[in-house]
Amino acid sequence: MIGQLIALLRTIVIARLLLPEELGIMGMALTVLAALTSVTTTGMDQSLLAHQFTDRNDLQTQLNTVWTAELIRSLLLSLLVGACAFPLARFYGEPRLRLIIPVLSLTALIQGWQNIGLVLLRKEISFARIFWYELASNVGGLIVTIGLVLVLRNVWGLVLALVAGAVLNTALSYLVHAYRPRLAIERRALRRAFNFGKFALVIATASYITTMADNVTVGRLLGSDALGKYALAYNLASVPIGVVIYSFGRVLFPAYVEIATQRPEQLRQAFTKVFTISSLLLIMIAVPMFLLAGDFVWLLFGSRWVSAGAPLRVLTLIIPLRGLMLIVSAVFFGMNLPRKVAIGKTIEAIIFLALLYPLTVSFGMIGAAWAGVITYAIAFVNRALALREIIPGILAELLRISGSTLASATAGVSIGSLILGLVHSPAPRVLVVGLLSSTIAAGVFCSISADLRKWLRDW
Repeated sequence: MIGQLIALLRTIVIARLLLPEELGIMGMALTVLAALTSVTTTGMDQSLLAHQFTDRNDLQTQLNTVWTAELIRSLLLSLLVGACAFPLARFYGEPRLRLIIPVLSLTALIQGWQNIGLVLLRKEISFARIFWYELASNVGGLIVTIGLVLVLRNVWGLVLALVAGAVLNTALSYLVHAYRPRLAIERRALRRAFNFGKFALVIATASYITTMADNVTVGRLLGSDALGKYALAYNLASVPIGVVIYSFGRVLFPAYVEIATQRPEQLRQAFTKVFTISSLLLIMIAVPMFLLAGDFVWLLFGSRWVSAGAPLRVLTLIIPLRGLMLIVSAVFFGMNLPRKVAIGKTIEAIIFLALLYPLTVSFGMIGAAWAGVITYAIAFVNRALALREIIPGILAELLRISGSTLASATAGVSIGSLILGLVHSPAPRVLVVGLLSSTIAAGVFCSISADLRKWLRDW
């Protein structure tokens, strides 16, 4: 939560200091970095979480092999990104990208040196030191970014801040954990990591398409100004996912591994509890954001960003769909079944690409947002159907919880819309309508779900 609040503060400051066009150019540069990162992803670090090792030597061999493979990958990635500078500058019609992209490529090279010992903390479900590491990284990144943007007042402030942030994160990773990786490639360890990582590559590539292809399309068709506003709306809608789902997901992956190994009979109860509580938290955030999208943008970022409110309203529909889809996916990773997620992500990427261009041409930024909503709705249904093979009878449970979620969100939006007409100033609207709509949605959900009431009382 602290990390996402710091990221939101950074976005607010940047948006008030820079023009939408500057953020759009940064978005264009990041598309190639994200694309090549996804198609070269090995996912080998995740294999460390999914496997049980016979002894400490076996674990160290795997750690060193994975770290060396990731270091080689980062070097190749940096070279590939730099080589894309001229073609991408021509594609977008933006000459500044010729220099921006090679500088950005340094971040990939620097990140490759990060200490693999951080994965051990996740495997041991020891998050205290990870918390302090991420807090220091976020605070340091905030200070560096704001300082550079204040001095330079253009896109170069963001570019140099990313490079400096990569240096800071890598240095801190060696302070947080005592493990010191060394260059080593062991064939058996590499094969074991690749068996898991090959699916991570498919997942990462498909994830890039579903999260970044809209940026490419909007930037190419509508220009850097529209891309800056769309990217801001997308980032704002992603904050709840970062606060709730990625926080849960990082814990759930290693936790599900332990449950599946030690107490498989508890898997259904654990998943149902997480899914229910996640649903509650997501609608409490999504309902006021849907009602007050334009007011949020105006208050946080100023009048020149106000047109980002329209796509933001549509993108808030993605919050519960994408969030709950990721919650379901964590079970597959915990059960060491990444293949099912890879197949699902591939289908979703194909659907998204089929919808994205015609909807963007017809409806602009709002069309691109609707392509994401439709895709994530299909993704959620697909994950729920696949989960039946792991947890028998879970589909009826998911339908019941999803129905409660929909009814609660509808109640919050309906009553919030009535109150919205009585309050006209943006700040009171956000405070009064936002609080009431969120509370009403949560109250209806708790009144419907007896299990949730019991868990809250026990807690």
